[in-house]
Amino acid sequence: MTGYELRQMNRRQLLALAAAGALKAADEVMRPAVSETACPIERLSPLAQDGHRGLAFVRTPPGKGPFPLVVIIHGGLVTWPEAQLRQYILNSPLPSRFLAAGYVVAAVTYRSRDLDPQDKVSLEDCLAALNHLKQLPSVDPKSAVVYGCSGGGDLAVEMAAATDVCAIIPEEPASVLLTGVYNTSLPKKGERYTPGDGAALLENPKRYYTPDFQKKTRAKLAPIQCPILIIQGDVHPINHFNAEVLIPELRAAGKKLEVLTYSREPHCFYFYGEGTRTPRPAIALKAFNDMAAFCRRHVRVKPKALDVKLVKIVPVAGA
Repeated sequence: MTGYELRQMNRRQLLALAAAGALKAADEVMRPAVSETACPIERLSPLAQDGHRGLAFVRTPPGKGPFPLVVIIHGGLVTWPEAQLRQYILNSPLPSRFLAAGYVVAAVTYRSRDLDPQDKVSLEDCLAALNHLKQLPSVDPKSAVVYGCSGGGDLAVEMAAATDVCAIIPEEPASVLLTGVYNTSLPKKGERYTPGDGAALLENPKRYYTPDFQKKTRAKLAPIQCPILIIQGDVHPINHFNAEVLIPELRAAGKKLEVLTYSREPHCFYFYGEGTRTPRPAIALKAFNDMAAFCRRHVRVKPKALDVKLVKIVPVAGA
């Protein structure tokens, strides 16, 4: 996009493009960057039911609000270090795009479940963070969206079954956790479980998804009332398990489900949005626009893009 074209655009157009991170120059994929001065980072220590103090970082648009909320949950089985979580919410495309679009955005970590993949402490920490965030005066509690990738996607689905949210967006959710088939009866290569220890489950889902696990999964999914958008590529084998187990179960239960597939995209391409984990950042940008449209349909309080003077448009790393 040339400088002349930018000058010809009106303020509303600039705001919309800045919020979506869609401005491009020299064929580069761009993203919004919002300074800590404009939108400070707040550190939260949500209190779980068992008394554990968790960790979340939140950024809020300027103004009184209330604003819609997006909670972002990372993947894996283990806690993220504080510095990594802070760096993610400050500089990664996904939280930056949501903030510029007018959402309160929070990045949450949780206690590890790599000794027992079925341990509920990770879910308890995420629920504590969500409940804390929904009580903030800047947040509309009826406009809370939960997004998570892989293990975070599993937690997003579990949260929808446990509390009130207006929508969830699991990216390639690790439904081997949700269904219970990934548990301590499986052998592990080291002292603690890693995602690789569940590889056999993904190769033959029907073999491991026994009637007992099916009964428990259906009971777990039954309370979900909110719309669900599953985002996925077609590379990682977790999509095989989801296609044979999770997606059919959600549809059979009559849940409001949409599935968007982006060809050739690797695991968590959308969560990272740039760098080696996202070889085609333009597809991650498209996925954001698709997801933003989904969120806008379901939040009660509609987001309003930040003033363009507060948003710097920068190239996405690896674009």
